[in-house]
Amino acid sequence: MPDDRTREPGARLRELRFRRGFTQEGLAEAAGLSVQCIKKIEQGGSARMETYHQIAKALGVRTVWFVAPGSPEPVAETENVALLADIRGAIIPPVGMDGNVLYEAADADDVSLPRLREAVDASALAYYGDQYDHLAQVLPELIKSAQYHVSRFDDTSAEGREAIRLRADALSLAGRYLIQIRANDLALTAIQQSLRDARTIGSVPLAAAAISMQGWAMQRQGRFDEVERLAVAAAQEIEPRVSVASKGELAAWGWVLLSAATAAVRNNRTREAEDYVSIARTAATRFGKEQQVSPVHKSFGPVSVALIAAEVATMAGEPAHGLEEMEQITPDDGRPPAPVWNRGQIEKSYIHLEMGDTERATEVLQELKAHSPQWLRYQQRAKDAAEGILKARTRIPTAAQREIADFLGVKE
Repeated sequence: MPDDRTREPGARLRELRFRRGFTQEGLAEAAGLSVQCIKKIEQGGSARMETYHQIAKALGVRTVWFVAPGSPEPVAETENVALLADIRGAIIPPVGMDGNVLYEAADADDVSLPRLREAVDASALAYYGDQYDHLAQVLPELIKSAQYHVSRFDDTSAEGREAIRLRADALSLAGRYLIQIRANDLALTAIQQSLRDARTIGSVPLAAAAISMQGWAMQRQGRFDEVERLAVAAAQEIEPRVSVASKGELAAWGWVLLSAATAAVRNNRTREAEDYVSIARTAATRFGKEQQVSPVHKSFGPVSVALIAAEVATMAGEPAHGLEEMEQITPDDGRPPAPVWNRGQIEKSYIHLEMGDTERATEVLQELKAHSPQWLRYQQRAKDAAEGILKARTRIPTAAQREIADFLGVKE
């Protein structure tokens, strides 16, 4: 069948459904969706990428088959445009006729690499502590300060290289924060600047962290093919000799392999995703337990791999295997930073939902709400889980289910 990308997803879905011999009801059942959802898409409505993934899996095509280019409808600007003005100005400052940026230096004539390093580390703690309001205030000036420090040193000197590393770290943190609040295009700009800095100083861990975060943002945009190609190319470039590689090199390799895995499984390339996870697990065995990797505010080890393995299994329609991966994690294995662990817990909620245990699925979301409320409210996957819990119930929702649904803005 011709893949005519100029046609709307609804029209192409309708034709492919006919060719596969599905009724709307049959496709809805095979995809685990409502008939109303299928009808809405075929009538020109839009859906989340997770919904397209379910339909694509049922029809035997890649998820990106549904992504058709075209001009989007004009929409009103949201209040986020104004709220992000300061950090946008720091990441993408105005440039004058002479090619120089127009913002004033944040530090005047006062440079101190130890003080800048302390500020970057404090911002990393704020990020992992879900202090998003604080980050919104400090990140713009932190990035400007890092820019100014870089401008004051020779790039080839030890001080210059450290200034570039700190700028890469600051931009990386900004990218992670922006992904969390769904400002994905601005996040990609920050992450790609971080990647350029990492390449300048030859830091493989910093560069790999930027590649994996770039993939994270791109997956939010449905760019699964691109993410997998990007991550696989990076893995091939990094590929270390496992027996003699440093932990930084192994972590870098593992991060990009796991990025490839999450993109592949969302694009219905399950076998490839499982292969990537298997190779990443080989790298993780050298760690023994989950460990922070210097100089990146990021960890790697058996827990990171197990969490992605569980996600891959669940997305592939094997929730029991996903739960098995989760239950094999022990306290002795260590813990990744909170955002990584918490994303795994959302997947655990989804696993319980897929297995019909709405009570346990609700309990997992309640635990996350108690420990990381500000982080949780930005997570679309958590909203999807809460919506699934409400749809799966056979009686009036419990007080806990209503509370979670209200917190996440999910309507019955």
